[in-house]
Formats: sequence, structure tokens, C-alpha cells
Amino acid sequence: DINLTMQLLFAFEQWKFQDKNEQNYKKKMDEFLERRCCDHNINLFSMFFSEMYKKNATEFAAGVIVNDGLPFAKKNKKT
Repeated sequence: DINLTMQLLFAFEQWKFQDKNEQNYKKKMDEFLERRCCDHNINLFSMFFSEMYKKNATEFAAGVIVNDGLPFAKKNKKT
């Protein structure tokens, strides 16, 4: 439903700027990158979604990336 989608995206936009949620994401960014989730917008939305629906944000982000066929982040190679 397009109306539900618009409501969810509007709530997400408001959430991003409340309680320094973007700054909190930056603190947790390494957790997402360890799971090879490189799309920061999806990761931030995953944090929002996990708060709304009590899900694990990194697992949700990984699932979205796999489902949508988005590329994973490359792991750092130490030589």
C-alpha cells in the first residue's frame, strides 16, 4: 500500500533527526560493515525498523541486501 509506505518513510525521516539517531548509527557502523552491509541508508533504516518492530538491525540489513541483490561490502584484506 503506497499510503502505508509513505507513512513509514515519513516516520523514518523524523526518527533520523530525533535523539541523535544518525550519530548513534555512526557508533554502530562497524557492526554493519562486519556483516558486509555497506549501504548506510539501508543500515540506518534497519536501525529504525528494529526499534519499531523489535528486530535485530544488522540481521535485517543483511537480509535486505541479500533479498534485493545489493552488493556486500568487501572485507578488508590484511597482507
